[in-house]
Amino acid sequence: MNDLKRILIVDDDAELGDTIKDILLSNGYDAQWVGNGNDTLQLLDESSFDFVLLDLLLPDVSGIGILKKIVKVQPAAIVIMMSGHGSIKTALEATRLGAYDWLEKPFSIERVLLTIKHAAEKRMLQTENEMLLSEVKKKYEMVGVSKAMKNIFGIIDKVADQKSTVLITGESGTGKELVARAIHLNSNRVSSPFIKVNSAAIPETLIESELFGHKKGSFTHAMADKRGKFLQADGGTLFLDEIGDLSLNAQAKVLRAIEYGEIETVGAEKPVNVDVRILAATNKDLPEMISKSTFREDLFHRINLIEIDISPLRERVEDVLPLVEFFVDVYCRENNKAALQFSTDAQTVLQSHPWPGNVREVRNLVERLYIFKSSSIIMGHDIYDVMNHGKGQNRNGSESDFKDAKMTFEKNYIYNQLVKNNWNISQTAVDMNVARSLVYKKIEELGIVKVSSG
Repeated sequence: MNDLKRILIVDDDAELGDTIKDILLSNGYDAQWVGNGNDTLQLLDESSFDFVLLDLLLPDVSGIGILKKIVKVQPAAIVIMMSGHGSIKTALEATRLGAYDWLEKPFSIERVLLTIKHAAEKRMLQTENEMLLSEVKKKYEMVGVSKAMKNIFGIIDKVADQKSTVLITGESGTGKELVARAIHLNSNRVSSPFIKVNSAAIPETLIESELFGHKKGSFTHAMADKRGKFLQADGGTLFLDEIGDLSLNAQAKVLRAIEYGEIETVGAEKPVNVDVRILAATNKDLPEMISKSTFREDLFHRINLIEIDISPLRERVEDVLPLVEFFVDVYCRENNKAALQFSTDAQTVLQSHPWPGNVREVRNLVERLYIFKSSSIIMGHDIYDVMNHGKGQNRNGSESDFKDAKMTFEKNYIYNQLVKNNWNISQTAVDMNVARSLVYKKIEELGIVKVSSG
């Protein structure tokens, strides 16, 4: 028997109410009967129920009125309406308000038990789906406290429920796929597929079949029908990763699919309509590719309706520690490990590192710390040691090695802070929580030079 057991029976027919109650009790349910609407309304404020068998016509309060109360104060309760004088109009209204089903009197107790059983199974399935969705959202959670990331969160909120195409740009490892998944998971398409296509990983000769599918016998080795990614994503979201790697021929077909909402399966006689939301990503300069005639300008304007540009991690230093904490938590949950604790100098090293691999590099570092370090207390030299593991450097974390590394990290950290503040020394000192004179001293001591953008 599942955990949904508390049942309230609301019916002014005492004989019927007692009969249903006794049978439910004998089947392992905790059943209670109430004969009027006012007592029911009071009871709903005092006790919670998994199911409510609710008569439509009561002497004092209408069943529809009680249904509205249940939806408001106990939205998780499953309501099954009962009536011998029901109408299709009333049944539709009850369903619209949240009732699960409608039992027309006279009914057999077997019908009641079966309806409760089916409702419980449906509710358990919904609960499991909600838990799975929660786990998926946690897995693809985006982390950031910087102004740049907060702006991205705001854009995601605005565009999630739209069908507009979105172009996500940024360096490798910045989390472009995470942004795409966040858009999908917060959209009204969340219960439909999220299909990813890595354009760079598919040979040009196969990209058309991969995207649009093919019919059996349409070309050599086409031994069976194949559903392409567009059809797999029908009703959901198609994420075209590394779209800059698509051939010009494939770009033309993708453009047609976006503009007309239809695809041509290889070997098929007629086009097929699809309802797909397109999200694209690239780390390439598409305008430059357009100037070199390697990317279609019309496709660029079609996918670039909304652009989300993800800054590299070196430009949002304040996101480093939250990301480290997030990946530590993920690793702990997945591997049943104790959390790592980072010393002050370790945090300085983390914030000073330029992170050329961006967010992906942070995750890799956390995993390597767990693999190569036995202590849960992480010092600065531990991070230096793990970062250089297997690169030929001394892995013993000698004092001279650590001093050199710390100087490099410190130089990178101060340089990035200066760039972020447009080389305003006073604001940089405020952000670093140090005296302005110390910033000047460090610039001279570390040989930090402003690099001209021209």
